[in-house]
Amino acid sequence: MEPRQYVFKKPLLISVALGIATSVLVGIIDTYEPYSEARDLLLDALTVPGALIAGIAYPEGAHTGLGVTFWIVWVSVANLAVYVAFWYGCIRLVLYVWRKIGPPRSSGPG
Repeated sequence: MEPRQYVFKKPLLISVALGIATSVLVGIIDTYEPYSEARDLLLDALTVPGALIAGIAYPEGAHTGLGVTFWIVWVSVANLAVYVAFWYGCIRLVLYVWRKIGPPRSSGPG
């Protein structure tokens, strides 16, 4: 087997790991980064997909019934699903391009 066949052998597993890492990174930024407008814009951009998906379950937001209790769970799970789907799409795109044009070639002496 060629070495390139071992690369990205399990794209879904890798995308789940990258999705979890992205979620952890968002939490770290939210917790430890000092307040700034740029930080808030970045966090809003990274968390709005989950809020939109959670809005389907709780259309009035966190103020719907027991929404306060479960809103953050819905948003977190939805964000994780969006991150995993994003990374899976990126990995599949890289694999598609890799198969079409081949692996990068070194330009060293030889």
